[in-house]
Amino acid sequence: MRSIVVGVGNPIMGDDAVGLEVVKRVKGKIDAEVREAIAGGLELAEMIADYDVAIIVDAFHGEGMKEIEMKEYKETVPNHDISFPSAYFILSRYVRMPRVRIIGIGMKDFSLKEGLSEEVEMLIPEAIEKIEKILEEENELVIE
Repeated sequence: MRSIVVGVGNPIMGDDAVGLEVVKRVKGKIDAEVREAIAGGLELAEMIADYDVAIIVDAFHGEGMKEIEMKEYKETVPNHDISFPSAYFILSRYVRMPRVRIIGIGMKDFSLKEGLSEEVEMLIPEAIEKIEKILEEENELVIE
């Protein structure tokens, strides 16, 4: 099974960078390709094409950490192309697209600065555990 984990975020927008920080910490420690994406939409959809499973880690406007359904996923910073769910469904007509699982981490501080708030920093270990659990679940699906 070919898996990819993509951290999405903007490194100079406070807690919006949490997805980038999570993937930095899992790189080399999990059995999956690990990438960072500063843009969303079409670029993100193209990045995950041809994998079996894609896990996207991104900040969301809210609290805590949760798995987000594709239809509810909205990039925290609007980009200049189409939304990720729209790009995914368009590309799926032409190329093999993976099963997608989205891990959202609630933002506390969305201001022009580098670094995460303490509250968001504390959610990173939970997000890493969730990534490991999802990869384990997806591997079990392949074996069955």
